[in-house]
Amino acid sequence: MQDIGVFYPNMFHIFSECPMKFYRKYAEQISIPVLDKNFSVGKNIHALASYYLKGENINKFENVLTLKEKEYWDYLKNNEYFNYEPIYIEKNIIRKLDKYWIGGRLDALVKSGENIYILDYKTGKIQKDMTFDFQTMTYCLLCEDIMKEFNSLTFIYIDLKNKIDIKIEYNINLKREYEALLIKLCDRIQKFEPKNFSFPNNCNCEYSRICCI
Repeated sequence: MQDIGVFYPNMFHIFSECPMKFYRKYAEQISIPVLDKNFSVGKNIHALASYYLKGENINKFENVLTLKEKEYWDYLKNNEYFNYEPIYIEKNIIRKLDKYWIGGRLDALVKSGENIYILDYKTGKIQKDMTFDFQTMTYCLLCEDIMKEFNSLTFIYIDLKNKIDIKIEYNINLKREYEALLIKLCDRIQKFEPKNFSFPNNCNCEYSRICCI
């Protein structure tokens, strides 16, 4: 496969789901829109959170929220971690990992004393254990790289739908596992050859019509 450039968490998710889907989307650059009812809600909440953390007046935005958006926003605005001191808001980060580049866009990076927290707001479905989610692995390695010194680094998924916080406390053992897993996955992506791919019988993703021609 051609050189991808920078690997992002969603790319890892897609390749793990289906290497050919990854190839269609990122190597051949075939884009197929997929309707997601949570997309607009999530987009609005993320925009509102960004304005709020930057200290801007959001009254006019709060007044036009739907009932669901208001429910999500009220939980987020009153969340303990969301009220810590902001370090970065909606920040793009990339770093070198072995011979590859990995990247991501943070919702927010905040701190309480010397303790650092990566915040990610979720309005859709989320697993109960996100320890080895590709976003967790990528973002922890990225934030460790830019922060350098800290007492602790914790990833906080703020599940707005279920009103719970999912915490992953980063440590040296996870660091080693994350690095090894992501490097191995990048190797697999780079070595992938579509001609050697065997299509499953139950393939029904948005690219299935293209793949089955």
